[in-house]
Amino acid sequence: MNTRITLAAALATACLTLTACGGEQAADTKTTPTASATPTASPSKNATDQLIDWRDNGGGKTLNTLVTDLGAVDEASDPIDLPALLDACSTLTADLEVAQRGDPIPEEETNRSWSLALEHLTASASACTTGAAGDDQASFDLMAAEMEIGIKHLDTVSTSLDKFL
Repeated sequence: MNTRITLAAALATACLTLTACGGEQAADTKTTPTASATPTASPSKNATDQLIDWRDNGGGKTLNTLVTDLGAVDEASDPIDLPALLDACSTLTADLEVAQRGDPIPEEETNRSWSLALEHLTASASACTTGAAGDDQASFDLMAAEMEIGIKHLDTVSTSLDKFL
């Protein structure tokens, strides 16, 4: 595979912003956030409190899971290890599907970026699976392009959350 995916800086930014990387989550947290639903604001909570709730009730865990998955894809990409890459891409695909079914980020612009990140990362994971299964350079190129776009949106989410948290 000629395309190298560089994720470290974007992933570290996303991880540090939520401060939940490796941190503890409450035992009764929701499993994942998503951008599929329209964010609803609680009249009794301000935007910061709503984002903290999102983070603490599964959002932070989901973002961390995706960051970990992207790191595994990156690691399997250089040097290329097709079986490990196929496994990493399959895990990323499954975790993206879970993320898309979870709660939205309760801030409209941030949620829009989250939705775009999930969309592009899903396209990347699909291309990754195809590429790793058939050692297909065109799929790897698509994977890298979609991942770059997805990570840019993920970085936007991270920057936005950093403003509130």
